Amino acid sequence: MGRSITLQFGRAWRLGRDLGGVLRGVGRTLAWALGAPVDVQPVLARLEGEPRALAGAASAYRIRAYNPCADRKSLRVRIAGWLDAVPDARFGLEWEPVLEPGATIESWIRTDWTGAATLVGGDPQFAPVWNAQGVVARWHIEAWLTGAQGSLRISGILVR
Repeated sequence: MGRSITLQFGRAWRLGRDLGGVLRGVGRTLAWALGAPVDVQPVLARLEGEPRALAGAASAYRIRAYNPCADRKSLRVRIAGWLDAVPDARFGLEWEPVLEPGATIESWIRTDWTGAATLVGGDPQFAPVWNAQGVVARWHIEAWLTGAQGSLRISGILVR
């Protein structure tokens, strides 16, 4: 009987010690959540497009920016696109939208992968490529906000 009481006291001691650790962790989390100012900045929310592009035909890729801030923000988005091992097919664009608080805005990148690209306002409605013959090259598009960390990047293949 003396041994079982000792075991129960040992378990209660460990339970009390673990419960104290949990309460300290909850307290630190609440202090961080309630006291730490959150640095909210505009972000790029999406960069997407069809993974296959037809050589010589126009393709479109959607880019979206979001402003979670409480005030109006002016953004500078830089966009680069390139084909592996084809330096003449590189393009660069800049997009400078102004976003109201809580607003999103999107644009479309239109390119035929010959070195030129433009930003267009609406979806160009290009048909997806279903019957590709062979892979010509691999394409990449990367977008980032000037002055912010991180970027969005997508890749796909250029086909005949």
